[in-house]
Amino acid sequence: MQLPQIIRQKVFIRNLILATSIFFVSLVLGTLIGQNIVEELMRQFGGVLETLAPTGYPSILLFLGIFINNAIKALGLVFLGILLGLPPLLVIGLNGFILGGFGSALESVKGWRYVIASFVPHGVIEIPVILLATALGLTVGMESLKWLARRESRVKLQLSDCLKVYLRWILPGLAVAAIVEVFVTPLLIGLVNVG
Repeated sequence: MQLPQIIRQKVFIRNLILATSIFFVSLVLGTLIGQNIVEELMRQFGGVLETLAPTGYPSILLFLGIFINNAIKALGLVFLGILLGLPPLLVIGLNGFILGGFGSALESVKGWRYVIASFVPHGVIEIPVILLATALGLTVGMESLKWLARRESRVKLQLSDCLKVYLRWILPGLAVAAIVEVFVTPLLIGLVNVG
């Protein structure tokens, strides 16, 4: 299987490194300073979040809900990149910060073993896939900048390649991550709670 043109571009590799760097820097910042912010957000939105919580639903519906939510967000990261790449940058940074803050808050109550059991099983799949979508969005954003500068731009071709990558790798990756999140992660959390 040949890689789409967009994956083979140096600009895509740089954008993947940029997206990964922003995610991990914001994750560390969230871990260090985000706990109070996330706890306050949870207090303010707790009632709303409880009504949205999918507990009690059959596992297949939970899987579909998680998968569809993530698939829409990943597609948004790719296509909103046309806005000069800013939305993907903001989203990946915010997600890293919130994940770090939430992990820190959860660690203070349940411990690191619980945090690892809660995030790592599906996160090792979901995070790289979301970083891939972010890098695609940034690459589209670079082409948009070229277009605004009246330079030769291939925005349509980039979007077409992005859609191929989305369908071939991002969607299947998100499906696997959602399966792990619904069927494996709860088992691991149960093991950590027992131990």
